[in-house]
Formats: sequence, structure tokens, C-alpha cells
Amino acid sequence: MLSTSPLASVHEVIQQIRANASANASLFRNNEAATRAALIDPILRALGWDTANVRMVEPERMVANKQSLDYVLKDTQGNIRSVVEAKKLGESLDKLGHVGALIGYAFSLKPTNFFITDGLNWHYYSPAHSSYEPVATLNLQEADTVAAALQLVQWLDAAQSGHGIQPDFGPTPSHAGSPLLKQPQLTKPTAKPLAKPKKPQPEAADFTDVSQLHLQDLPAGQKPKQLRLPNGSVKSISTWKGILLEVCRLVLVTNLHLQLPLPDKAGKSRFLFSDKKPEKGSSSTASYKGKLIFIGTHYSAADCIANALYALAQLPAGQNSTTLAVSF
Repeated sequence: MLSTSPLASVHEVIQQIRANASANASLFRNNEAATRAALIDPILRALGWDTANVRMVEPERMVANKQSLDYVLKDTQGNIRSVVEAKKLGESLDKLGHVGALIGYAFSLKPTNFFITDGLNWHYYSPAHSSYEPVATLNLQEADTVAAALQLVQWLDAAQSGHGIQPDFGPTPSHAGSPLLKQPQLTKPTAKPLAKPKKPQPEAADFTDVSQLHLQDLPAGQKPKQLRLPNGSVKSISTWKGILLEVCRLVLVTNLHLQLPLPDKAGKSRFLFSDKKPEKGSSSTASYKGKLIFIGTHYSAADCIANALYALAQLPAGQNSTTLAVSF
């Protein structure tokens, strides 16, 4: 008996969404609920997500006692796999100061990926990617429909989370990137394959506690390559300023009771966090509770480290599972 291809189903839904978005654009641009019902829900259902099953697709998941996330997609064990945030059709998906907060709230749930969409445009974010830029984007109106359908299946096919899989019928080939499915094992191989040479495994990074660093002892021009944050996550960095920024971003996501502006370590005329752009010196933008703020970065390497350690004191109790450390 022939079965319907998920790719074919998603392809058909994309065509319907294109037509619907064109015919009712003015309504969708002013109504997020309508955008979700007519443009986003059909995509999720075509990908195998039952939007009426709250154990599978949890709507309006509250985080930080304030921010709700529109769709939280769970695997068959109840673990969170993906988060999808909906916007009105045509609404900016990379609004300055807003996306950073959404990413922080979404990644606090530890999903595999996070999406922001207005029904036609999809922005994909990964927790392995340290910046607030999307890893990939997809425009369903402009992209080839087959290619767009394939991309959505690769990103969000519910089968990757175990839904719709019937393991009782025998071993099933695994979908790329799915930890829930196992590769079939050959019980009686007809011939013993030649052993392949083992690839050398990369050595574990040698991390040094940042509080124990002595910059004067490092080779000239030495720059850090990785940063291990107190929550155990590891970020790729290339500058001393990167240490300060990554620590500050962690603080902004985990401490929702900061008093702004927050003075820097010196505590005089400079601020580590401020809702106003510093008149002098460099700074980087960030988001705190949905509002644009600035992180002061006009520091030497030594002061970047000192202020990063100072910022750690702003983490809530119990957030430090390990020390702040770098590798070179």
C-alpha cells in the first residue's frame, strides 16, 4: 500500500499558504492569531505535529514568569525538542533588542533549535551558535516549493522526535540528526569488512580558570579560542572582549532583577549595563527583558577579564556549575 510522502504533504501546504497569504495579507498583517491559524499551524500539522495535542505541542509556554513562547514541540518522551515563536505576517523577525530576549527565553528550555516565523519567513537559530544571528533563513514565498518543503522536513519533521515511528515492526533506518532512532544492525554479515583506519580523535581542550590567568605570562598576541561558562556551555571566541560579552549575555538571560544602569568594576563613570549608549568608547547591543540595552566594552584585555569576573557576581545563586575558563 502506498503511503503519503511528508515532503509531498508539506509541498502542497506551502502552495496553499502562499495563496492564502496573498488573498488575506491585510488581515494577517494585523492579527497574529489569524497568522498562526492559517499559515503556521498547517505547516506544523503537515510536518506531523498535532497542534491539538498539548502533550505534543504545548502552546503559550510561560518562561521567567513573564514571557510566553507560542509553540513548544516535544518528543515522545516529553522532552523539549523545538520552540517556534509566531509573529504577524510581515512583522520584523530580527527587531533590534527583541530577538535577543526571545532567544534567551527559548534556549532556557534547552531545545535542539528555535524558530521565529511570520508564516512565510522562517528564521532558524541553534544553541550551538553563539551570536543572535539566525543560522539559516527560509522564505516560503520566494523559494522553490520543493526545496522549501525539503528544508522544513529536515528542520522540523516530527518523526525526528519519534512521532509516527512504529518500532514494533522491526528496525527502522534513523533520520539524520535524530537521537531517538537506531541504525539497523546486521546480525550475520556475509563478509567481514576491511577494518578502516581510525581517525585521530581531537584532544579535549585544556581549559584554564580565568581568575588564574596571568596575561603577562602568555605569548605575545595570544588570544583565547574557547570559553567555558559557569553553566557548562562552551562558546567559540577570538578576542578578550568575547569573554566579557559571553558572560554578560549569560547574566542578562539568567538574572531578571538587575538594577540598571549597572556600574562596571571600577564603579565610577562607566557602566557595564546601561539603557543609554555610552557617549564615549565602544559598546555592544543586547536585550534585557525585551528592551534594548548596551554592554560597555571599551576595556583593555585585563579589564575585560576583571569585568567578566565582576559580572559573574550578578548570576543568581546556584547558576555556577563550573568555573569560568578559557582554552587557547
